[in-house]
Amino acid sequence: MTVNLRNLPLTALRTFEVVGRHCHIRRAAEEMHISHPALSKQIKQLETYLDAPLFYRKGNRLELTRAGYQLLHSVQEAFKHLQSGIQLLETDSIVGELTIATTPTIAMSWLLQILKKFQGDYPGIDVRIQTIEPAQTELPTNFDVAICLGKPEAQERVIQPLYEERYLPVANPEILPSERLSNARELNQYPLLHDRLNQWQLWFKAQNLEYQPIKQHTYFDHAYQAIEAARLSIGIALAEPFEVKEDIKNGRLTTVLDTAFTVGQTVYLVCDEENYVSLRARLFIERVKEWLLSSSKG
Repeated sequence: MTVNLRNLPLTALRTFEVVGRHCHIRRAAEEMHISHPALSKQIKQLETYLDAPLFYRKGNRLELTRAGYQLLHSVQEAFKHLQSGIQLLETDSIVGELTIATTPTIAMSWLLQILKKFQGDYPGIDVRIQTIEPAQTELPTNFDVAICLGKPEAQERVIQPLYEERYLPVANPEILPSERLSNARELNQYPLLHDRLNQWQLWFKAQNLEYQPIKQHTYFDHAYQAIEAARLSIGIALAEPFEVKEDIKNGRLTTVLDTAFTVGQTVYLVCDEENYVSLRARLFIERVKEWLLSSSKG
């Protein structure tokens, strides 16, 4: 049956949801503060419109027909979506602080791209960034959303994988004789930039090459520091493509080689369970997933 939504009796649908939930006329009428005859009239109006019986009597109670049961589920789901949309319009449910725990490199790279747009859209949300270390298993307790490198231990929280990290050599185009190197062996001729995870030796091993750099080394605590040094033409760094997406787009950095190296480390998102996660956190999580999906396609 095709239903014309323009003529759908919305008041009768609301009445139907209450009656279907209670399966009892008196209790439904008390909840809606209307008389029994008025309630029964609305249910009859809906059954006539749909040309299908929604209830049958069983003693002193009502029972849903098969069509009634299916409609009740659909109506309740629709009301949930409607309530979510209304919440977005309620300023008081959005205004407040959002604490995001993440690593320094994520905080200084792709997360900033999301925060710029997010805070522009929701000026009532104050964001607090809380620093955690890569591969930190024990997380602080006072955060709304955590974005972790490596799976943490987070009891009573939801842990979702976002993406598996992979590394590419990147550099300022100024230090290269041409747009890219012809082979990975040539990397040994350039100064290499390290962070404390010390991925260069593993990267060379994955390419079945000997690690014998002859140029100056520079060592940093964090990957974002090595990436900044690469921007300044100090050397070549290993970077996750998400972390340097804007740099490559704007020409500040270029990928020296297309050979990526996966170290088996995954970035995870951690938040409260669905029934307890705040509206602010939900909105932010949606932006993170949308940005990563868009960036992986682009």
